[in-house]
Amino acid sequence: MVNSYERSTPNNTFRIWVAFGFVLLCISILILRLWYLQIVRGEFFRDRSENNRLRTIYIPPTRGIIYDRNGEVLVRNRPSFNVDLVIEDSPNPQQTVADLALIVGEDPGPLQERVLKDGKRRRFEPKLLMRDVSRDLVAKISAQRYRLPGIAINVVSTREYLYGEMSAHVLGYIREVSSEQLKSPAYSNYLMGDLVGQYGVEANLERYLRGERGSQAVIVNALGNRIGEAYLNAEKPGSNVMLTIDRKIQAVADQALTGLKGGVVVMDVRSGDILALASAPRYQPTIFTTEISKEAWSELIDPKANRLSNRVLQGVFPPGSVFKIFVAAAALSEGVITPGEKIRCPGYLKFGKRAFRCHKHSGHGSVNLFEAIVQSCDVYFYTVGQRLGVDRIYRYAHDMFGFGEPTGITQGEESSGIVPSTAWKANYFKNPADKRWFPGETLPVAIGQGAVATTPIQIARALAAVVNGGKIIRPRLVKKIVAGDGRMLEEASAEPEVVRTVDLEPAILEQLKAAMVGVVEDRRGTGHKAALPKEFHIMIGGKTGTAQVASRESGIKDEDHAWFAGYAPADKPQIVVAVILENGGHGGAAAAPVARKIFAAYFGVPEEVPAVPKIRKQLARAAPSPLAIN
Repeated sequence: MVNSYERSTPNNTFRIWVAFGFVLLCISILILRLWYLQIVRGEFFRDRSENNRLRTIYIPPTRGIIYDRNGEVLVRNRPSFNVDLVIEDSPNPQQTVADLALIVGEDPGPLQERVLKDGKRRRFEPKLLMRDVSRDLVAKISAQRYRLPGIAINVVSTREYLYGEMSAHVLGYIREVSSEQLKSPAYSNYLMGDLVGQYGVEANLERYLRGERGSQAVIVNALGNRIGEAYLNAEKPGSNVMLTIDRKIQAVADQALTGLKGGVVVMDVRSGDILALASAPRYQPTIFTTEISKEAWSELIDPKANRLSNRVLQGVFPPGSVFKIFVAAAALSEGVITPGEKIRCPGYLKFGKRAFRCHKHSGHGSVNLFEAIVQSCDVYFYTVGQRLGVDRIYRYAHDMFGFGEPTGITQGEESSGIVPSTAWKANYFKNPADKRWFPGETLPVAIGQGAVATTPIQIARALAAVVNGGKIIRPRLVKKIVAGDGRMLEEASAEPEVVRTVDLEPAILEQLKAAMVGVVEDRRGTGHKAALPKEFHIMIGGKTGTAQVASRESGIKDEDHAWFAGYAPADKPQIVVAVILENGGHGGAAAAPVARKIFAAYFGVPEEVPAVPKIRKQLARAAPSPLAIN
C-alpha cells in the first residue's frame, strides 16, 4: 500500500531547475550589459565621465615684450581679470548672463550675443564674456557666485603700453580674433576669445610675439568646482622683440606733432634703422583690448582725424618742392643744365595760354641751380621740367630713387604713391581722350605737384641715398628677436640691406648736398628755422616744400601741406628727418621747426636754446659751393 504523503509531495527537481535557469538568465543579461557598457560603449562613457570629471583649461601664453633699441621697455604684460561662462555648468545660460549683467550694471544684450556667437569651442570650454574687468567688479561677481552657475573669473595677462599713445602707429595693437579670421587657415591654432595682433609690430611679428598655448586638466566635482589637478602642459612665452626705435627721439617726434595732423620719420642714413616714426593724431592702443563704445569708435574712424592711418607709411601727399632735389639730380645727370647756368625768374613762366606762377610773385631774378634750390624757385624748375620731359623725370624718380613703390619696411601696410609718366597716364585713364600726356602737365610735376604723390618714408629713403653716397637702403624697424629661452631668432645685420645704387656721379651728389646746406644755413634759405645754434657747430642740410591741395569735399583750395626733409651733420651725415604737416602752411615756417626739435634731441642740444637761432652769413660767400661756380 502506497503512502498517501509520498503521493502528495510535488516534484522539487523541476522547480530547482527553473530557479537555476532564471538566475543564470539574469546573470547572463547582467554580463551582457556590462560587456556592452564597458566594451562596446566603453570609449563613449569613458569620455563622458572624463568630461564631467576632468576639465581642460587652456593657458594663454604670455606675449613677448617689445623694447626700444636701448633696451627700454615699450610694451609689456600685466595681470587682468576675465569673466567666463561654462555653458554646460549652467542650467539656464541666458538667465545666468542676465543676472550677471544686472550685478555689474551692464546691458545684457552684448553679453548674450557673446554666448550665442559661433566659434571653435569644445564642451566645457569657457566662453569669454567680459575682459579686463576691475577689481571692484570681481568683488561684486564673487559675492554673488551662488546666483551665477557656470560663471568663472580667470586671471590672464593683457598688454600694457607704457607710454600711452607714443609710437602707437609703430607698435600697433591687439584685439580679439574675429570670426572671419578664425575661418582662415592662418588662424587655425586660434580659439574664440584669443587676442591677436591686428596692426603694426603687434601684427607683423604676431608669429614671434604670441608664444604657444598651454593646457591643464583639472578635476572637478558635480558642481563644477575644482578639487584637484590631473596634468599640466606648460605654455611657452612669446619671443621678445627689440626695435630700432629710440624711445627718446620718438617721444620728441610725438610731442612735436601734438595738436597737429602729420608725420615724422627719422632714419639712420648708414644702416636704414628707423629711430622714430610718428603719426598724428594718435590713438590709445589699450582701447582695443576691451569693448569699444560707439562714441570711441566714431572718434577713431572720423575721416577728418583719420587716427588709425599711419601717415608716414600710408599717407600719400604731393611732395612739393622737396621733389626738386631729385629733379635736379636728373637734370644734372642728363646734362640739360649746368650748375652755373642762370635762368631768369620774373615770377611766372608763360606756357601756351597759361602763366605758371612762382611762389615769389615778384620773381627771384636770374638764379643758378644753387640759388634756385636755396630759394626754392619754381620758374627755374618749370624750365628744367620742360627740358627733361616727364618720362626722364619718371626714370630717375621711380627707377633710381624708388618713388612710386613700397620701401619694404613692413608687409602690406605701405602705400606705393604715384610717379606719373606717359605710360602711366595711358594706363590710368579709360577715356582715349584723357590718355595723352600734354607738355604743360610736366611743369607742375617738376615742382612736386600735379600727379606726383609720395609717402614720407619714401622721401626719407631717397634723401638718405643722396647723402650716403647713392645707396638705396631698405628701412628697418626690427633690431633683433630673442626667444623666451634666450635663443637668438633674428638679428639685424651689421651691414645695411642695399636695394640698389643710385647711378649718379659723386660730384652731382656733392652739389645737391651743398645746395641743401644752403637751404638751412644760407641767409636766403627757406629752411633756416631748422638750423641749430652756430655755437654747437652742427650744420644742417635740407629742403622745404609747400604743396598746394584742394579739399576733397568742396574741391576748393585748402591750406597747403608743409614739408621739410633734411639731414645732419652736413659733413658726415648720420640721420635724415622727413616731416609732413597736413594743411600746415609753408614748409619753412611750420615743418622746419619740427625737424629742428628732432635734430636738437638727437645731438643733445639743450631745450632752452632759442627756437629760431641767429642765421649765419650767406654760406655761398663763406664757402663757395660747386653749384655757384660758372
